[in-house]
Amino acid sequence: MTLAIGFCCTAARAETVYVDGDRGNDTNPGTQDRPIRTIARAAEMVNGRSEPGPTTVKLAPGVHVIDRMVAFESQRAYKPDARLTIEATVLPDSPRWTPGQMPVVLSTVQGQFSASEMHALSIRIEVSHVTVRGVNFLGNPRARTWHYAIHRFGKNLQDLLITQCRFLGGGQALEYSSPICANGHGLVVDHCIFYDCDIPVIFWNAEGGVSKGNAMRYCIVDGADIAAVWTCQTADDFEFHHNIITRSHYVWMRSPSNRTIYRVRDCVITDSKYTSGTGTASRIHGPTGTDIVFDEENVTKEGSIRLVMPALSPQGLSSERPRDYLHVASGTLGSDLGAGLFRNRQSEKENGDATTR
Repeated sequence: MTLAIGFCCTAARAETVYVDGDRGNDTNPGTQDRPIRTIARAAEMVNGRSEPGPTTVKLAPGVHVIDRMVAFESQRAYKPDARLTIEATVLPDSPRWTPGQMPVVLSTVQGQFSASEMHALSIRIEVSHVTVRGVNFLGNPRARTWHYAIHRFGKNLQDLLITQCRFLGGGQALEYSSPICANGHGLVVDHCIFYDCDIPVIFWNAEGGVSKGNAMRYCIVDGADIAAVWTCQTADDFEFHHNIITRSHYVWMRSPSNRTIYRVRDCVITDSKYTSGTGTASRIHGPTGTDIVFDEENVTKEGSIRLVMPALSPQGLSSERPRDYLHVASGTLGSDLGAGLFRNRQSEKENGDATTR
Protein backbone atom coordinates (compact mmCIF):
# COMPACT_ATOMS: atom_id res chain seq x y z
CA MET A 1 0.00 0.00 0.00
CA THR A 2 1.39 3.40 -0.97
CA LEU A 3 1.73 5.79 1.97
CA ALA A 4 0.08 9.14 1.28
CA ILE A 5 2.21 11.94 2.65
CA GLY A 6 0.82 15.03 0.94
CA PHE A 7 2.60 15.51 -2.37
CA CYS A 8 3.18 18.66 -4.34
CA CYS A 9 4.29 18.31 -7.94
CA THR A 10 7.15 20.51 -9.03
CA ALA A 11 10.14 19.85 -11.30
CA ALA A 12 11.11 17.21 -8.76
CA ARG A 13 8.57 15.22 -6.78
CA ALA A 14 8.22 17.15 -3.53
CA GLU A 15 7.14 15.48 -0.30
CA THR A 16 5.71 17.26 2.73
CA VAL A 17 5.08 15.67 6.13
CA TYR A 18 3.04 17.62 8.70
CA VAL A 19 3.69 17.14 12.43
CA ASP A 20 1.40 18.49 15.14
CA GLY A 21 2.15 17.52 18.74
CA ASP A 22 -1.31 18.62 19.94
CA ARG A 23 -3.80 17.32 17.38
CA GLY A 24 -1.71 14.84 15.38
CA ASN A 25 -1.81 11.05 15.47
CA ASP A 26 1.05 8.80 14.37
CA THR A 27 -1.41 6.55 12.55
CA ASN A 28 -2.29 9.48 10.25
CA PRO A 29 -0.73 9.84 6.79
CA GLY A 30 1.01 13.14 7.63
CA THR A 31 -1.06 15.38 5.40
CA GLN A 32 -1.95 18.93 6.39
CA ASP A 33 -5.46 17.96 7.47
CA ARG A 34 -4.33 14.67 9.07
CA PRO A 35 -0.90 15.35 10.63
CA ILE A 36 1.20 12.90 12.56
CA ARG A 37 2.06 13.58 16.21
CA THR A 38 5.81 13.03 16.64
CA ILE A 39 9.09 13.94 14.97
CA ALA A 40 10.12 10.31 15.50
CA ARG A 41 7.30 9.17 13.21
CA ALA A 42 8.30 11.79 10.64
CA ALA A 43 11.84 10.36 10.60
CA GLU A 44 10.49 6.84 10.08
CA MET A 45 8.44 8.03 7.11
CA VAL A 46 11.32 9.97 5.57
CA ASN A 47 13.82 7.15 6.10
CA GLY A 48 11.43 4.58 4.66
CA ARG A 49 11.10 6.14 1.24
CA SER A 50 13.50 6.05 -1.72
CA GLU A 51 12.54 9.09 -3.85
CA PRO A 52 15.32 11.68 -4.19
CA GLY A 53 13.33 14.55 -2.70
CA PRO A 54 12.95 17.37 -1.86
CA THR A 55 11.34 16.58 1.50
CA THR A 56 9.87 19.08 3.97
CA VAL A 57 8.86 18.20 7.53
CA LYS A 58 6.53 20.92 8.83
CA LEU A 59 6.34 21.40 12.62
CA ALA A 60 3.18 23.06 13.94
CA PRO A 61 3.27 25.54 16.84
CA GLY A 62 3.16 23.83 20.23
CA VAL A 63 5.38 21.39 22.10
CA HIS A 64 7.12 18.48 20.39
CA VAL A 65 8.57 16.05 22.95
CA ILE A 66 11.49 13.83 21.96
CA ASP A 67 11.82 10.97 24.45
CA ARG A 68 14.26 8.89 22.40
CA MET A 69 16.86 9.86 19.83
CA VAL A 70 15.41 10.64 16.41
CA ALA A 71 17.68 9.87 13.44
CA PHE A 72 17.21 11.13 9.89
CA GLU A 73 19.47 8.66 8.12
CA SER A 74 17.86 8.09 4.76
CA GLN A 75 19.99 7.01 1.80
CA ARG A 76 17.93 9.25 -0.47
CA ALA A 77 19.86 11.39 -2.93
CA TYR A 78 19.16 14.87 -1.59
CA LYS A 79 20.84 17.76 -3.40
CA PRO A 80 21.55 21.42 -2.59
CA ASP A 81 18.38 22.41 -4.46
CA ALA A 82 16.36 19.33 -3.42
CA ARG A 83 16.90 19.20 0.32
CA LEU A 84 15.55 17.64 3.46
CA THR A 85 14.06 20.57 5.37
CA ILE A 86 12.72 20.45 8.94
CA GLU A 87 10.97 23.72 9.65
CA ALA A 88 8.21 25.59 11.43
CA THR A 89 4.90 26.03 9.62
CA VAL A 90 5.24 29.79 10.28
CA LEU A 91 8.74 31.26 9.88
CA PRO A 92 10.13 34.38 11.61
CA ASP A 93 10.04 36.55 8.49
CA SER A 94 6.30 36.00 8.04
CA PRO A 95 4.26 39.13 8.91
CA ARG A 96 2.01 37.01 11.16
CA TRP A 97 4.88 35.40 13.09
CA THR A 98 5.19 35.80 16.87
CA PRO A 99 7.57 33.97 19.27
CA GLY A 100 4.59 31.85 20.33
CA GLN A 101 4.39 30.51 16.77
CA MET A 102 7.75 28.77 17.10
CA PRO A 103 7.42 25.01 17.57
CA VAL A 104 9.12 24.03 20.83
CA VAL A 105 11.25 20.88 20.90
CA LEU A 106 11.72 19.52 24.42
CA SER A 107 14.07 16.59 25.01
CA THR A 108 13.68 13.99 27.74
CA VAL A 109 16.07 11.52 26.08
CA GLN A 110 17.86 9.20 28.50
CA GLY A 111 21.62 9.79 28.28
CA GLN A 112 24.23 7.14 27.56
CA PHE A 113 27.91 6.79 28.52
CA SER A 114 28.61 6.57 32.25
CA ALA A 115 26.82 7.12 35.54
CA SER A 116 28.71 10.36 36.16
CA GLU A 117 28.52 11.82 32.65
CA MET A 118 25.63 11.05 30.32
CA HIS A 119 25.22 12.23 26.72
CA ALA A 120 21.75 12.60 25.19
CA LEU A 121 21.19 13.27 21.48
CA SER A 122 17.80 14.57 20.37
CA ILE A 123 17.95 14.83 16.56
CA ARG A 124 20.68 13.06 14.57
CA ILE A 125 21.20 14.24 11.02
CA GLU A 126 22.96 11.52 9.04
CA VAL A 127 22.28 12.74 5.51
CA SER A 128 23.69 15.60 3.43
CA HIS A 129 21.85 18.73 2.23
CA VAL A 130 19.63 19.42 5.25
CA THR A 131 18.03 22.61 6.57
CA VAL A 132 16.59 23.09 10.08
CA ARG A 133 14.66 26.35 10.29
CA GLY A 134 12.46 28.35 12.67
CA VAL A 135 12.43 25.97 15.66
CA ASN A 136 12.79 26.70 19.39
CA PHE A 137 14.91 24.04 21.12
CA LEU A 138 14.92 23.63 24.89
CA GLY A 139 17.41 21.64 26.95
CA ASN A 140 17.19 18.28 28.65
CA PRO A 141 16.29 18.25 32.39
CA ARG A 142 17.97 14.92 33.21
CA ALA A 143 20.73 15.10 35.84
CA ARG A 144 24.41 14.84 34.84
CA THR A 145 23.45 14.84 31.17
CA TRP A 146 25.07 16.65 28.26
CA HIS A 147 22.32 17.47 25.77
CA TYR A 148 22.84 17.87 22.01
CA ALA A 149 19.75 19.17 20.23
CA ILE A 150 21.17 18.59 16.72
CA HIS A 151 24.05 16.19 16.16
CA ARG A 152 25.84 14.81 13.08
CA PHE A 153 28.32 11.92 13.34
CA GLY A 154 29.13 11.30 9.68
CA LYS A 155 32.54 12.70 8.83
CA ASN A 156 31.85 12.42 5.11
CA LEU A 157 28.55 14.35 5.23
CA GLN A 158 28.12 17.92 4.03
CA ASP A 159 25.77 20.90 3.86
CA LEU A 160 23.84 21.26 7.12
CA LEU A 161 22.15 24.66 7.46
CA ILE A 162 20.62 25.58 10.83
CA THR A 163 18.88 28.92 10.55
CA GLN A 164 16.41 31.13 12.42
CA CYS A 165 16.36 28.79 15.42
CA ARG A 166 16.45 29.63 19.11
CA PHE A 167 18.24 27.48 21.69
CA LEU A 168 17.49 28.01 25.39
CA GLY A 169 19.85 26.28 27.79
CA GLY A 170 18.06 27.25 30.97
CA GLY A 171 21.05 28.34 33.04
CA GLN A 172 20.85 26.65 36.44
CA ALA A 173 17.44 25.12 35.71
CA LEU A 174 18.66 22.53 33.18
CA GLU A 175 21.77 20.43 32.79
CA TYR A 176 24.64 20.87 30.32
CA SER A 177 23.68 22.13 26.91
CA SER A 178 25.64 21.90 23.64
CA PRO A 179 22.88 22.52 21.10
CA ILE A 180 24.76 21.88 17.84
CA CYS A 181 27.63 19.44 17.33
CA ALA A 182 28.56 18.22 13.85
CA ASN A 183 31.25 16.29 12.05
CA GLY A 184 31.61 16.62 8.30
CA HIS A 185 31.74 19.67 6.05
CA GLY A 186 29.51 22.68 5.50
CA LEU A 187 27.90 23.25 8.89
CA VAL A 188 26.36 26.73 8.58
CA VAL A 189 24.72 28.29 11.65
CA ASP A 190 22.84 31.38 10.55
CA HIS A 191 20.52 33.88 12.26
CA CYS A 192 20.21 31.83 15.48
CA ILE A 193 19.93 32.82 19.14
CA PHE A 194 21.66 30.91 21.94
CA TYR A 195 20.74 31.89 25.49
CA ASP A 196 22.43 30.32 28.54
CA CYS A 197 23.91 27.41 26.58
CA ASP A 198 27.23 25.94 27.74
CA ILE A 199 28.72 25.43 24.25
CA PRO A 200 26.34 26.65 21.53
CA VAL A 201 28.16 25.19 18.51
CA ILE A 202 30.92 22.59 18.11
CA PHE A 203 32.45 22.41 14.63
CA TRP A 204 33.88 18.91 14.86
CA ASN A 205 36.14 16.93 12.51
CA ALA A 206 35.76 15.57 8.98
CA GLU A 207 36.96 12.74 6.81
CA GLY A 208 40.55 13.55 5.84
CA GLY A 209 41.13 15.44 9.09
CA VAL A 210 40.01 19.01 8.31
CA SER A 211 36.41 20.24 8.13
CA LYS A 212 35.74 22.85 5.42
CA GLY A 213 32.98 25.20 4.34
CA ASN A 214 31.68 26.06 7.82
CA ALA A 215 30.14 29.30 9.01
CA MET A 216 28.57 31.07 11.99
CA ARG A 217 26.94 34.37 11.09
CA TYR A 218 24.23 36.77 12.28
CA CYS A 219 23.94 34.90 15.59
CA ILE A 220 23.43 36.09 19.17
CA VAL A 221 25.17 34.19 21.98
CA ASP A 222 24.40 35.33 25.52
CA GLY A 223 25.73 33.46 28.54
CA ALA A 224 27.85 30.59 27.22
CA ASP A 225 29.16 29.03 30.43
CA ILE A 226 32.07 27.34 28.63
CA ALA A 227 32.60 28.81 25.14
CA ALA A 228 30.46 30.54 22.52
CA VAL A 229 32.07 28.63 19.65
CA TRP A 230 34.34 25.57 19.54
CA THR A 231 36.40 24.68 16.48
CA CYS A 232 38.19 21.34 16.33
CA GLN A 233 40.02 20.71 13.06
CA THR A 234 38.19 23.47 11.21
CA ALA A 235 39.74 25.02 8.11
CA ASP A 236 40.61 28.71 7.76
CA ASP A 237 37.76 29.23 5.28
CA PHE A 238 35.49 29.37 8.34
CA GLU A 239 33.13 32.36 8.12
CA PHE A 240 32.53 34.21 11.39
CA HIS A 241 30.78 37.53 10.99
CA HIS A 242 27.89 39.74 12.17
CA ASN A 243 27.74 37.85 15.47
CA ILE A 244 27.10 39.18 18.97
CA ILE A 245 28.87 37.33 21.80
CA THR A 246 28.31 38.47 25.37
CA ARG A 247 28.59 37.13 28.96
CA SER A 248 30.56 34.05 27.89
CA HIS A 249 33.38 32.39 29.82
CA TYR A 250 35.44 31.83 26.68
CA VAL A 251 34.50 33.39 23.38
CA TRP A 252 36.38 30.80 21.31
CA MET A 253 37.64 27.34 22.22
CA ARG A 254 39.79 25.17 19.95
CA SER A 255 41.60 21.85 19.94
CA PRO A 256 45.15 22.16 21.35
CA SER A 257 46.68 21.29 17.97
CA ASN A 258 44.57 23.83 16.07
CA ARG A 259 46.81 26.79 15.17
CA THR A 260 44.51 28.20 12.49
CA ILE A 261 44.20 31.98 12.13
CA TYR A 262 40.47 32.60 11.84
CA ARG A 263 38.97 35.75 10.37
CA VAL A 264 36.48 37.57 12.62
CA ARG A 265 34.67 40.53 11.12
CA ASP A 266 31.76 42.88 11.90
CA CYS A 267 31.07 41.51 15.39
CA VAL A 268 30.40 42.75 18.90
CA ILE A 269 32.22 40.68 21.54
CA THR A 270 31.85 42.01 25.09
CA ASP A 271 31.60 41.12 28.78
CA SER A 272 33.36 37.76 28.40
CA LYS A 273 36.15 36.48 30.65
CA TYR A 274 38.55 35.04 28.05
CA THR A 275 38.78 35.55 24.31
CA SER A 276 40.47 32.28 23.42
CA GLY A 277 41.23 28.91 24.98
CA THR A 278 42.06 25.30 24.21
CA GLY A 279 40.44 22.12 25.39
CA THR A 280 39.37 18.58 24.67
CA ALA A 281 36.27 16.55 25.44
CA SER A 282 37.81 15.55 28.78
CA ARG A 283 39.03 18.92 30.05
CA ILE A 284 39.58 22.62 29.41
CA HIS A 285 43.30 23.39 29.18
CA GLY A 286 42.94 27.14 29.74
CA PRO A 287 43.51 30.42 27.88
CA THR A 288 45.74 30.47 24.83
CA GLY A 289 48.97 32.45 24.69
CA THR A 290 50.11 35.19 22.35
CA ASP A 291 50.89 32.62 19.66
CA ILE A 292 47.15 32.21 18.92
CA VAL A 293 45.79 35.20 17.04
CA PHE A 294 42.69 36.14 15.03
CA ASP A 295 42.40 38.24 11.89
CA GLU A 296 39.95 40.85 13.18
CA GLU A 297 38.13 43.54 11.24
CA ASN A 298 35.52 45.90 12.69
CA VAL A 299 35.18 44.03 16.01
CA THR A 300 33.75 46.01 18.95
CA LYS A 301 34.94 44.91 22.40
CA GLU A 302 33.69 47.73 24.62
CA GLY A 303 30.20 48.32 25.97
CA SER A 304 27.31 46.09 27.03
CA ILE A 305 24.61 44.29 25.10
CA ARG A 306 20.94 44.89 25.96
CA LEU A 307 18.49 42.18 24.98
CA VAL A 308 14.71 42.58 24.69
CA MET A 309 12.88 40.80 27.50
CA PRO A 310 9.16 40.20 28.21
CA ALA A 311 7.14 43.37 28.63
CA LEU A 312 6.40 44.49 32.19
CA SER A 313 3.29 46.52 33.02
CA PRO A 314 1.57 47.50 36.30
CA GLN A 315 -0.54 44.36 35.88
CA GLY A 316 2.56 42.15 35.61
CA LEU A 317 4.36 40.32 32.83
CA SER A 318 2.72 40.22 29.43
CA SER A 319 1.47 36.78 28.37
CA GLU A 320 2.89 37.39 24.90
CA ARG A 321 6.61 37.67 24.26
CA PRO A 322 7.54 40.75 22.20
CA ARG A 323 8.26 39.97 18.56
CA ASP A 324 11.94 40.80 19.03
CA TYR A 325 12.30 38.79 22.25
CA LEU A 326 15.99 38.06 23.01
CA HIS A 327 17.13 40.31 20.17
CA VAL A 328 19.36 43.34 20.70
CA ALA A 329 17.25 46.32 21.71
CA SER A 330 16.76 48.81 18.89
CA GLY A 331 19.23 51.68 18.92
CA THR A 332 21.67 50.00 21.34
CA LEU A 333 25.11 48.51 20.78
CA GLY A 334 25.03 45.80 18.13
CA SER A 335 21.49 46.42 16.88
CA ASP A 336 22.83 47.47 13.47
CA LEU A 337 24.46 44.09 12.77
CA GLY A 338 21.24 42.29 11.84
CA ALA A 339 21.94 39.42 14.26
CA GLY A 340 18.97 37.37 15.42
CA LEU A 341 16.12 35.41 13.90
CA PHE A 342 15.05 37.89 11.22
CA ARG A 343 16.69 37.49 7.84
CA ASN A 344 14.48 40.22 6.40
CA ARG A 345 15.13 43.29 8.53
CA GLN A 346 11.80 44.81 7.41
CA SER A 347 9.96 42.07 9.30
CA GLU A 348 11.32 43.20 12.66
CA LYS A 349 8.68 45.32 14.42
CA GLU A 350 9.17 47.79 17.21
CA ASN A 351 7.72 46.85 20.63
CA GLY A 352 7.36 49.94 22.75
CA ASP A 353 6.48 48.01 25.92
CA ALA A 354 9.46 45.67 25.73
CA THR A 355 12.03 45.75 28.48
CA THR A 356 15.74 45.08 28.13
CA ARG A 357 18.41 43.41 30.16
